[in-house]
Amino acid sequence: MAGWEANLRGLNLRLPVVQKAIDRKVRESTKRGAHVWLDTVLAIVPTWSGASRATFEALAQAVGYTVSYGPIRSFQDRRGLGQGTGFGGLVKTGPASYAFTYRTDLRYLIFNEANEARRGVAGVFKGLITPTPYKFFEKGEAAFLEYSKTVRLPTIKITSKAI
Repeated sequence: MAGWEANLRGLNLRLPVVQKAIDRKVRESTKRGAHVWLDTVLAIVPTWSGASRATFEALAQAVGYTVSYGPIRSFQDRRGLGQGTGFGGLVKTGPASYAFTYRTDLRYLIFNEANEARRGVAGVFKGLITPTPYKFFEKGEAAFLEYSKTVRLPTIKITSKAI
């Protein structure tokens, strides 16, 4: 009697390997997105005493970014004040899910972000070189969203194996 034999094959997806690759890609893409955001906002926020720019230091350190400072134009360097009132970092929010955060309590930066600062308003004693409102948050978000459109997941390799 003649027999018939079939060698069946199936697809194999090594899920832990795929999850690790996706997690790494999402983490690195979020860090790169934070760089894009920081590039955008720091192009807007000037160095006067250094305080405003220094509020971004915590986030910058968390994502491997260097905050640059121009010449300090005020009578004192206040970067320490900014560092003490700026908070941020990279946060894992779930499986293959990350976010970067930034927050500040620096009242001058908060005011300048949303309001027109002129001499005699909110403690402004001189005219500002960089016009306000800065709206850096809005512009940074737009830059990040544009960057996010370019992010692609890693190629996933599916192998065949005999069953």
